[in-house]
Amino acid sequence: MNTLHSTSQSREDTKVIRAACSHDCPDACSWLVTVKDGVAVGLSGDPGHPFTRGTLCAKVNHYLERVYDPKRVLYPLRRVGQKGEGRFERVGWDEALTDITDRLKRIIAEFGPTAIMPYSYAGNQGLIQYGSLDRRFFSRLGATRLERTLCGDTATAGIAATQGNGVGIDPEDISRSRFIILWGTNTIVTNLHLWPYIRQAREQGAKIVVIDPLRTRTADAAD
Repeated sequence: MNTLHSTSQSREDTKVIRAACSHDCPDACSWLVTVKDGVAVGLSGDPGHPFTRGTLCAKVNHYLERVYDPKRVLYPLRRVGQKGEGRFERVGWDEALTDITDRLKRIIAEFGPTAIMPYSYAGNQGLIQYGSLDRRFFSRLGATRLERTLCGDTATAGIAATQGNGVGIDPEDISRSRFIILWGTNTIVTNLHLWPYIRQAREQGAKIVVIDPLRTRTADAAD
């Protein structure tokens, strides 16, 4: 959570902090986080932000419950039972790193470095974690390379092929469109902040077409 600035409320021990959502999502929502005695007690979308409009998605609405959940993993844990039993023991950072290092070395010695495949995606990471440090590490290791996302890389390639670059339009400009194709996206659910602009375009005469093998809420709302 990146703090931009804070304003005091009626009580000195309570303040509202402006922040930005760090999820890997085009919306990049603006947050208002209520903090009391150093603990976040409330989270809402910024009603003054033109794209967020005071609404957060289902993933983020319960964000604080996960942040303060007693089951949240805060330390290295090593499995002590069979897979699926859910039995783990806490170990120190040095022990965990040594264990992982030894395993990687054994795999490389027996099968070669391409037997190691990093499996991850952006999720709740920023550019430094997602596209920098781990990729350098696994490249140096000689591990198998992974296309991190089928949807993102495919979309970027499509935009580059048609527009000459990988940069899309300003989301707010979609309200000026006359024909909108939503291909493989359940926009109402997964990109809800874009939907008001699509609805605005439709009110101005635009046609909405959905291409999807599933009958989604977005498909039901399309022309």
